[in-house]
Amino acid sequence: MLDHPLEFALIDFKGNKFSGKIVPELLDLAERGIVRFVDIAFIQKEKNGSIRTVELNDLDPKSYKEFVPLGKHIQSLFTEEDLQVEAGKLRKNTAAMLILWENVWLDNIRKAVAEAGGTVVERGQISPDIVKQVKKALPAAKPKKPAATKKPAAKKK
Repeated sequence: MLDHPLEFALIDFKGNKFSGKIVPELLDLAERGIVRFVDIAFIQKEKNGSIRTVELNDLDPKSYKEFVPLGKHIQSLFTEEDLQVEAGKLRKNTAAMLILWENVWLDNIRKAVAEAGGTVVERGQISPDIVKQVKKALPAAKPKKPAATKKPAAKKK
């Protein structure tokens, strides 16, 4: 385990309530072998700014079962400091889910690259905000005119 690049996401939910509606999508990603969830934590930031954090492993059995098979991959890697730093990014009266995962889908690509004699030199992500900025900076694409079609020459008699 932990042989793949790790990524994380902090997802906030308005109204300080986590409904669990995203759980089926998370389960689908895990079941299809696209990702392996390494750690999941929940953060609540109250109206007064106080913070409460709960690791997935600390949930009550009923809530925990909602995340199975995610739970079988869970390790508590987020530190209390990690949780406090991420909580500091949240608005008041917000619930959030902090997810850490391995990109298992890279296995076949790594194998293919190695067999081809290649080496991945660098890998990264570009945030959606940067993509939006780049799109705004690009000149507006002008629609292309369809290519003129030639009519076949008339046959001589």
